[in-house]
Amino acid sequence: MTVTIEIPASVPAQLKKPEGDAGGADTLATTLYAAAGRYEEFADRAKQLQDLGSWTGVAYRSYKEASGEASGEHSAMATTVRRVGRGVTAFADTLRDLLREHEELVERKRSLDARRTQLIADINAATDPTENDIAAFRERAVDLRADYSELVTADDDLQRRVRENETLLRQVFEASDTLSESLSADGGIPPMAESAMNLPGAPGSGATPEEVQRWWEGLSEAEREAVIAAYPERIGQGDGLPADARDQANRVLLDDDLARLASKEADGTIDPLERKVLANAQQARDSLANADAYTDPLDPGVHPGGQLWLYDPAAYDGDGRVAVAVGDLDTATDVAVMTPGINTDMSDTTYYTDRMMNLYESTRYNGDGSSVATMYWLGYDAPHGPTDLATLTEGRAEEGGRNLADAIDGLRASRPDDPAHLTAIGHSYGSTTTAYATHGNDAVDDVVLIGSPGAGPADTAADLGQGNVYVGRDSRDFVAVLGDEGWIGKFGLGLGTDPSSEDFEATRFEAEDVDRSWIRNTGDAHSSYFDNDSESLYNIGRIVDGHGGDVNEAEQSYDPWWGPPQDPEWDRDPTADQPGRSDTTARR
Repeated sequence: MTVTIEIPASVPAQLKKPEGDAGGADTLATTLYAAAGRYEEFADRAKQLQDLGSWTGVAYRSYKEASGEASGEHSAMATTVRRVGRGVTAFADTLRDLLREHEELVERKRSLDARRTQLIADINAATDPTENDIAAFRERAVDLRADYSELVTADDDLQRRVRENETLLRQVFEASDTLSESLSADGGIPPMAESAMNLPGAPGSGATPEEVQRWWEGLSEAEREAVIAAYPERIGQGDGLPADARDQANRVLLDDDLARLASKEADGTIDPLERKVLANAQQARDSLANADAYTDPLDPGVHPGGQLWLYDPAAYDGDGRVAVAVGDLDTATDVAVMTPGINTDMSDTTYYTDRMMNLYESTRYNGDGSSVATMYWLGYDAPHGPTDLATLTEGRAEEGGRNLADAIDGLRASRPDDPAHLTAIGHSYGSTTTAYATHGNDAVDDVVLIGSPGAGPADTAADLGQGNVYVGRDSRDFVAVLGDEGWIGKFGLGLGTDPSSEDFEATRFEAEDVDRSWIRNTGDAHSSYFDNDSESLYNIGRIVDGHGGDVNEAEQSYDPWWGPPQDPEWDRDPTADQPGRSDTTARR
């Protein structure tokens, strides 16, 4: 009896590799950013030289008119060249993704071909196959055919995206290939991007995060790539958009700043604000490099990656606004957003991103295996220190709380069908900011206040979020004793009620350090809550993982009638090694 088993063909016959050199495109983009800087320099200088003191008359008026026109034209040209450079950067970033996906398809085909070869060999080796053998061979052939079909579909999709990426870059160039277009307000903007951004719900139009999310969902892949390249400022700050889209847009802006301002610095034409912006950009670059290289502590072969969720380096007179995540905010089961306190600006980005790596590590080591993303969020104007009068009031915290609430709403809206377990963490003045953001707001699952000088508008933990409020306070932390409690509160030195006190009714967790030296107590006690192998980090990790009920609880402070406030933690012997903490390092 002859048995026929149809072996599928090896398809596609060839997997076409995307053409182009991402590195070469990056070089072109850098050149364009530098050229944009040159145009800016000329525009600024021409504007400065309009007033020449005692020169008057017809000739001066003609000169002033001509130099003014030249300044405006060069400024417009700078804007266009920057847009083109951003388009090239976006093209290069997408090309890298496409090349990586092509290599994955090549590996898939190699695996399928090996299965096909093995199937043929097994069939040929079966001299007297049973009915079960024949059925098994046919089932393998059917599965192989289905897998080849999926591969063809994936390759078709890849080739379509390659064409769209190339078309978008061509449109970027064509939108500014004449002088009149280059000097126009929309020079360098592809028509596809402009039309997409004019649709209802686009970011920057006053739309809610939910409306922005629906707008994004309604765009094609090509339209999404187009708006990221043409409107990175609006996409990079679009609450409701996926974190990946914001990250792509903000990295385009980052590359622009790094190249353009470094060129101006080399020319000696950079101004003081631009110098601060450049330093901020370099901090963001270094933080992302660290986050991108970080390896998961439970799987050294996995890099959770970094995301630049917010990037505004010129904000607040150069203090900047920034948010960097370790892990994928779009898919992580457990997400934490940490807000810092006084003396924090973008120059601290690398430091705090490293703290977020510590938190990621603790959450994964001591957690239930869920995926994690931890984000450092500086989206408000933090007071500059003890000499800044803003430190003594809650004004910056209240304003920052509104910004943080918007950020949290944006994170929630970006994942309508897959909500994460979300924890809001505030340190120092940032704890007061977090209290304002979560006051009467149930958008977060857990609130963590550490080193807090006061809980702002909240009289009790029940005023914050859904009532899952946790507090960490090192008994030697002299900032944390400023909260209103006992005789301190009577003088109004704090920023609200001390959340570690029994009257506040939050869950206090152990957060002491084994080093009780006075040298450390002068400052380190306030800044060590995210230190590795610490009581505090272990407990915060448990909360972020969704297991706040498992923290090592500490007794709350209290205010006896006969004297000043008392902290029971003062005399407890702290421990360094926490349950579940591995000795394996997760560093780069």
